[in-house]
Amino acid sequence: MADATPTKPSKKGSSEPAVLYDGAKAKTKSKAVVHADTEDGHAGDAASPAPAHRTRLLRCACCGLAALAALAAVVILVLSLTVLRVRDPDLTMDSVTVERFHVGFAAVPDGRPPLRINATLAAWIMIRNPNYASMRFGASTTEIFLDGVPDRVGLGSAPPGESSARSASRVRGSMDVFVDRVAPAVVGEVLFGRGEVWLTSRTAMDGKVSVLGGLYGRRTVRVAMRCRVVLHVSAVVVVAGSPSCVAEFG
Repeated sequence: MADATPTKPSKKGSSEPAVLYDGAKAKTKSKAVVHADTEDGHAGDAASPAPAHRTRLLRCACCGLAALAALAAVVILVLSLTVLRVRDPDLTMDSVTVERFHVGFAAVPDGRPPLRINATLAAWIMIRNPNYASMRFGASTTEIFLDGVPDRVGLGSAPPGESSARSASRVRGSMDVFVDRVAPAVVGEVLFGRGEVWLTSRTAMDGKVSVLGGLYGRRTVRVAMRCRVVLHVSAVVVVAGSPSCVAEFG
């Protein structure tokens, strides 16, 4: 019996596939994968700040609008308290002078005492406009009364005019006083040139203030004042004293 001699298997008849490892290609592929991942990461980082940036812009815009609204409210408040606020003008009588004093008798009887005593007074009226807009005022009327006499004893008027913003204007008014309509005691004082005659005058005036040149409208104002003035009667001359005036409301 012959002994079996071991034989070395031949590589030709092997059915297992041969695996070849290429290190250079694997390294290149790995670098490509890493590079692709890096690009994807950068792309994600670049895309993520966009919504946050828009949110910041919206917040800034909202804050800016809120600041503008607050500033506009402050400006409107300041304007309403200064420029747009219409105040009543100040009215006062600066001085009074006697232009004419006449004593005579009526030519034709009319049921009144024949003695006629009248005086013409000139008064300077001061109108102070405290507004930031000009004011136009109409003709003023002045009624004159005497203590103890229910009816008026005189009437006067002053022409219309215009007062600039935050300034004063003076107009000259003329008043006729019929002293013969008062008590006989006063007539006697006038005739004999002694004593004093106290008069009370009431002056009323209407005006219009154009706010912002009329763009914001026109406001109507009405003012009145009551003054006291004395006529110093002597045998030679009749002199009017300095008037004392106060504003009248209502």
